[in-house]
Amino acid sequence: MDFFKEFYNGEINPAEEIAVDIAGDSKYKELLSKLSQTAKLSEGLDDEAQRIIGQYREVFEDLINLHELHAFKMGFIRGAELRQATIDTNNKPSV
Repeated sequence: MDFFKEFYNGEINPAEEIAVDIAGDSKYKELLSKLSQTAKLSEGLDDEAQRIIGQYREVFEDLINLHELHAFKMGFIRGAELRQATIDTNNKPSV
């Protein structure tokens, strides 16, 4: 299937592709393990400390999501610019 048909049909899901791609990365696994260990440590804290940590996590996740959205946008723009740069004067791909 070609790119535009997949794109039109909603079959291209970059966020899901990233999750699959990064899953095998050793640094990702290491950081995920550290995050899990830290979450276990926070279980022993009092309710107020857990509330503060929960609030921090929500804001941090919102910030990361915003950053990822902008990174995706910039990647898309740069990809479109790259594609435009490969088109010759007859509007045919030079590849």
